[in-house]
Amino acid sequence: MGGAGVAVADDATASYWNPAAYGFFHTDKDDEYGKRDWSASLNAGLGVETHEDIGDEINKILAFDYSLLSTGQISADRVSDFIQIINDLKGFNENSNRAASLVADTAFAVQYGHFGIGGYVLGDISAKGDLDLVNIAPVNTGVTGTNLITQLSTGSNLNGGVSVPAGDFFFSAAEKQNLVNSISVLNGWNTTTATDFVQAMDFGLAQAQAGGASVPAGISGDITGLAQIASDAQTGGSFADNTSRLLFKGIGLLEVPFTYGVGLTENLAIGTNLKYMRARVYNTPVQIFNTDLTTALEKAKNDYEDSQNFGVDVGLLYRLGNAFRFGIVGRNLNSPEFDMKKLLSDDKDHLTEEAQVRAGIAVKPLSFLTLTLDVDLTKNDTNISSDYKSQLVSGGLEVNVFKVLNLRAGAYKNISEADIGVVYTAGLGVNLYLVNFDLGAAIASESSAIDSNSIPKEARVEAAFSMLF
Repeated sequence: MGGAGVAVADDATASYWNPAAYGFFHTDKDDEYGKRDWSASLNAGLGVETHEDIGDEINKILAFDYSLLSTGQISADRVSDFIQIINDLKGFNENSNRAASLVADTAFAVQYGHFGIGGYVLGDISAKGDLDLVNIAPVNTGVTGTNLITQLSTGSNLNGGVSVPAGDFFFSAAEKQNLVNSISVLNGWNTTTATDFVQAMDFGLAQAQAGGASVPAGISGDITGLAQIASDAQTGGSFADNTSRLLFKGIGLLEVPFTYGVGLTENLAIGTNLKYMRARVYNTPVQIFNTDLTTALEKAKNDYEDSQNFGVDVGLLYRLGNAFRFGIVGRNLNSPEFDMKKLLSDDKDHLTEEAQVRAGIAVKPLSFLTLTLDVDLTKNDTNISSDYKSQLVSGGLEVNVFKVLNLRAGAYKNISEADIGVVYTAGLGVNLYLVNFDLGAAIASESSAIDSNSIPKEARVEAAFSMLF
């Protein structure tokens, strides 16, 4: 139902959605709460997310043969590739929200009367690029500290070790002069170095086109962009020294909640979780170039900090018979902190599970139909970047067919960010007397292109088995 559960959870899973439901369990009232003496639930789920245009950018970066940049001078017909890859790396770095995330959960919860205990394992790991735009010299000189402007303005370095011939090849003389004029004023460049650089670019693009390669539109802007990168970097090594990396950041969290709820009145209940929390926090780099990616990922998997803390959740639930419910829940109200390795200069030495507040309503206009709506009242932090927030609006419906089959549909959207769009959900539940089976899935309306395949920007599956008494 779009993940809207604050006002509808009526079994052991309420310890997650809203512990106040426990205050209505095991009473004399003849409804789904009052008749619930005890229940148990086991569930697991998995999801992936891609943010911004990370799929397109990864395609561009992975399509390039980097060995051409670390084993020798570049042949003229690959100059256009060199221009493109440097500008793609620059573009990747310009958006800190380009990331891919993996989320997973598994949980077991037991409720007996007004009390409950459970075990929740929640995982959320994101990966994004931190790309090196200093060590980008086209030749492996074996010496760090190479002046990039000198490297790029030496025609032989961009023509397989042979001097670039004079003449106009891809650009006209006027176009080349315009490029020289725009580049020569950059820091570290002068008219001579800019002229040599533009001449090498001109010859290289002509050779690439003669070999059947297509030269992207706007290539003159990319040439100027490459010159700007060299102006900013000035000195650095070759691609053999490049330190571009993927940064993995996230948490694997075990929560063991001890739940208690109490009815303040017949229609108002309060509940709380006191949670033991143990976290495994990752903040790990993986080199992209000149490394065995499988080995690097295996090493990253074992690079983490373990620590423990406790958390406090509090919920309220109000109802008017079976027709209307309103709930609000605050999670991790004490903002527990967990140890984390510092990777970047602006990193903290801990990761904080910030307090979150979520409200929900449920309306039952017909005995077989339930409508739900949840809203995050707080903007929640994510592992993607300090700028990327999560604030979900979720809604859905459930249709009960002959008390045996529950059909569900819904949607949710992060109203703080626009990159993923609306995510649609659907699910079903099968009620076999005291045993329930549930299955749900979610898929985003927006898609990304990865390796020429279109995939949704977000997709999730969830399955659960429960027993109700």
